[in-house]
Amino acid sequence: MVSTDELKVRRHPERGRYNKDELLNILRNGFVCQVAFQIDGRPFIIPMSYYTDSEYIYIHGSPVARISNTLRSGAQLAISVLEIDGLVLANGLADNSLNYRSAIIFGKPEEINDENQKLSLFKEWVEQLVPGRIGDTELPTHDELSNVSVFRVKLDHFSVKIRTGGPSEVRKNPEIWSGVIPISLKFSSPEFASNPATPEYIDRFIESRNRNGRGGRDGPSKFP
Repeated sequence: MVSTDELKVRRHPERGRYNKDELLNILRNGFVCQVAFQIDGRPFIIPMSYYTDSEYIYIHGSPVARISNTLRSGAQLAISVLEIDGLVLANGLADNSLNYRSAIIFGKPEEINDENQKLSLFKEWVEQLVPGRIGDTELPTHDELSNVSVFRVKLDHFSVKIRTGGPSEVRKNPEIWSGVIPISLKFSSPEFASNPATPEYIDRFIESRNRNGRGGRDGPSKFP
């Protein structure tokens, strides 16, 4: 397991955060994580959807997938989640940057085998993804639950790194424009719908996410 010292943000340590509330805010806003692991000394990294509660991050996949077999062995892994909030353009090329919020979690995966626990987890997962959806979906069968592996990693060893604000200008050239180009995630109208009458919870979800930015935040930081 990584040590407390290894979790510390080295470059720009002032951007480091070690508060679990900050971590959960990032995780609950996102949809995809990157899972890094090793097989026979060779590095792999795979993008995966995830769910989180206050204690664990959960991922799932095919029971026969390479990553599932590796996680089942109890191998240590690292999980990364990243949000990009803006392009930071400075006077000098070397001073360009990004505004972002990132989290890295280290841990040992635990497999969840109990069928009722898996079902409960997936119900919570879809409800966190789109509130109201659990009342408008068919639940998985026994065979479907048996054909998916679920793993969790405890949120004990992590670090968060955040950059906000404008360019850190080294050169002061008034002839060159500098500033931040904000980036935000926008949800559009549903497509390929089975019914043209969109459920109210879908409209409410789209409106809420577009109004509040990623998951209820005030949106990306802006530099005037």
